[in-house]
Amino acid sequence: MFGIGLGPCTFAYMAPVLGVVFKVAKTNIIYSVILLLAFGIGHILVIVAAGTLTKKVQQYLNWTEKSKATTYIKRICGVLVILGGVYMIYNVY
Repeated sequence: MFGIGLGPCTFAYMAPVLGVVFKVAKTNIIYSVILLLAFGIGHILVIVAAGTLTKKVQQYLNWTEKSKATTYIKRICGVLVILGGVYMIYNVY
């Protein structure tokens, strides 16, 4: 399921890498393999880091929920989103 959800997002970055890899593979196969491995490792490291740091992120989120500044920031962002939506609706019609 994760791959299905992540696929469309990853493809925008993977397509140019594959284009370069296929073009370079004609002349330098080792360099093309290194490029593909570097992309794969970089992609996986983000997922591994997110999974590894889940506890720390949750602790930070619990701490920030208790502060009043976070509440104000959420409210301000909500108002900005609503104003942006109203602006877009007004300009479309």
